[in-house]
Amino acid sequence: MAKIVLLDDPKIDGVDKVAADKASEWMARIEELFITERSKQIQIGISEVGMDCRKCVARKLAKVYRKPEGSWYPFIGTAVHDALERGFAERWPEEYMLENRLHVHTYKDLELGGSCDMAALTESDTGVIVNDWKVVGKQGVTDAAKGKIKNQYRIQAQLYGYGWEQKGFNVSHVALSFLPREDKLENAVVVLMRYDKSVALTALAQLESMIDAAEIVGWEKVIEKQPQASFCFSCRVYEQTQYMDIESMV
Repeated sequence: MAKIVLLDDPKIDGVDKVAADKASEWMARIEELFITERSKQIQIGISEVGMDCRKCVARKLAKVYRKPEGSWYPFIGTAVHDALERGFAERWPEEYMLENRLHVHTYKDLELGGSCDMAALTESDTGVIVNDWKVVGKQGVTDAAKGKIKNQYRIQAQLYGYGWEQKGFNVSHVALSFLPREDKLENAVVVLMRYDKSVALTALAQLESMIDAAEIVGWEKVIEKQPQASFCFSCRVYEQTQYMDIESMV
């Protein structure tokens, strides 16, 4: 809960109390905006395919329900994404394709797709450089400057490239633009990668293997067998959701 301060007077009462209550109300409502349609999604998305926690990847493939959650930092990231989309669309509409829906892969019941932040057009008629915005803290920017990025991000970028290739575009590079959440824009880092279809295909093959295994032994056993990351916030949310469901039946 946000702290409400009355300037020049520590005591809040009377008409000040009405104003303070209204301020508390609007601050509390910000958290309600954290829960979006995307946060309610249980099906695996492009950004989740390369997660270190394979247990959570299996849960996503199995469409296991988890309680929707949100927080301030992802909310900031979403707001920055929205502003960048509007700004680039208004000023340079002929140079960029923004928030295009991509279909990446179909396998049995899996339909993998999503929205790509940006594809920058090159001089070639069908040439594009694919970009994904990452709004991160200081450590994220520092790591990116050293070329240290999560394998999850690498796979995500290559999957976007694969999606654009399937739409008929010639993808030369994919990029991750790390924007500082707590610093000046001049300290941002863009990590460029040559497009490599094999990275995308390897990641998709791993999903197919899980799906095939689940047809034989069931999703519960597939999930149980997958390695869990050393610290996985998503695992904790799944486990809390499961505990809440059990409690509701007791």
